[in-house]
Amino acid sequence: MEFNTKFITRCLAVCFLILSGTISRGQEKEVTKMQQVMAQHDEVMDEMPKLSKLINQLQTKANASYKKEKYENAISDLKLANKSMMSWMANFGKRFEADEMMKGKELTEKKKRWLLEEEKKVALLKEEIELSISQAERVLGN
Repeated sequence: MEFNTKFITRCLAVCFLILSGTISRGQEKEVTKMQQVMAQHDEVMDEMPKLSKLINQLQTKANASYKKEKYENAISDLKLANKSMMSWMANFGKRFEADEMMKGKELTEKKKRWLLEEEKKVALLKEEIELSISQAERVLGN
């Protein structure tokens, strides 16, 4: 699987900033919501190496099989889940400033609504990734 190294480096830098940030007092509700969203993101990120490993295993099986379709379908789902993750991170980074993510800078009302939207999106993303992993493991017989 090919990744855009510059994009991934940028995403990892954003993640690092988020995780290394401090919590400002007085905005606990927004920061808590931001922390919840980022915790969900972190759970999903932890699955990404597994996603790549499964793609490689499926590709090996597909190359050795005359019935490639089930392997190729699982690969496609895993790649789509990966693309969803990359898109979510890029869009999240466009909506929020580093200070909002890592220092608890107060969010505008519009950004508070955005954060609620992002919370729903990352929950759906988590489900998409978990389902694609589960399907790949079934196809592989794991």
